[in-house]
Amino acid sequence: MKKRMLFSIGLLLILSGCKEKMPEPESFTFTKKVEAANTEQKSVSIKHMVQGNQVYIECIVPGITFNSEKKGAKKGKIVVRSNTGNLYKEYHTAAFVVKGLPKGVHLLNVEIVGKNNKSLGLKKQFYVTIQ
Repeated sequence: MKKRMLFSIGLLLILSGCKEKMPEPESFTFTKKVEAANTEQKSVSIKHMVQGNQVYIECIVPGITFNSEKKGAKKGKIVVRSNTGNLYKEYHTAAFVVKGLPKGVHLLNVEIVGKNNKSLGLKKQFYVTIQ
């Protein structure tokens, strides 16, 4: 009788464990508050190469166009000044050539300005050596 009783209790425990309703897995959804990021990039990339007394310069500025053909981008121009602070020239293309610099070391300041000559806060300066 004891064996039967133990067997019944054991069977009852096993069967009662199987009848329990298993919790369903919870699904998680993550929501993240995203604030609108400023899409206007405030960076300028300038590459230059010196050949003789000419300096070849290429400016890459996201969101700025230097000609009037591209729609949707802010219009701008490039102003180049020499180390004396004097205006060398204005350019309306992303790639241009600075010509006629005398021999020596020159500090060139390249600034991106709007069509109204208001600074866009984008400028770089670099040294070039004319031999």
